[in-house]
Amino acid sequence: MRTILEHCQGEDYRKPTNTPCAQALGTFNNLRSEVMTAQILLDDCYLVSPGPGTQTDKSASASRKILSEEAVIVRGRRVKHPPPRVPLGCYSYTAYLSYFWANDVLTRDALGIKDGTVDEWVRCHSGDLPYAVDIGSSIKYHRNVTANGYRALVYSGDHDAIVPHLGTQAWVRSLGFPVVDDWRAWHLDGQSAGFTIAYSNNMTFATVKVGTLPVCVCGARGH
Repeated sequence: MRTILEHCQGEDYRKPTNTPCAQALGTFNNLRSEVMTAQILLDDCYLVSPGPGTQTDKSASASRKILSEEAVIVRGRRVKHPPPRVPLGCYSYTAYLSYFWANDVLTRDALGIKDGTVDEWVRCHSGDLPYAVDIGSSIKYHRNVTANGYRALVYSGDHDAIVPHLGTQAWVRSLGFPVVDDWRAWHLDGQSAGFTIAYSNNMTFATVKVGTLPVCVCGARGH
């Protein structure tokens, strides 16, 4: 990390131009590839993306037969680009199932999707969306929305290496809102589930123990 901080200032981390920076980033990325960056305590499961080819070699052959069988589960149609099948214990298994749910005839009918408007639903495009403009910072928009009275809850998992909570906390601080309720624990079923701090303009920042994945489960019950 010291080498990266020393040699990579001003560099594009994906395409560094100087050798010391490129070597340091290569070492770092090799080490990081051994862990699940979205939640560093979980098994290293590959992520579900729009098409095949993103899974590891060891899982590809084992899942190919199952893929061909499960691709026809969807009523009345075959999923043309099924994702790699993840193990049942992986957190991304629900994302894998979402392909079949989203392309099911009953789901389309319930959502009012007319035949012919969408050929097949996929989760995301892994950075290949044809955007021509990139917004460097959205802080002014966040400041404007919250300053106009809209409540905001910002959260980060404390074991998320993709969006570390310290970075999110720095972003919240950059808004310049004064603290109205200092750090305290928030609880779920009598146990501390993270820590929270409240700012003016109805903005709250909270950390979630382990990761952000359980937020949909505990968010409504925690206090």
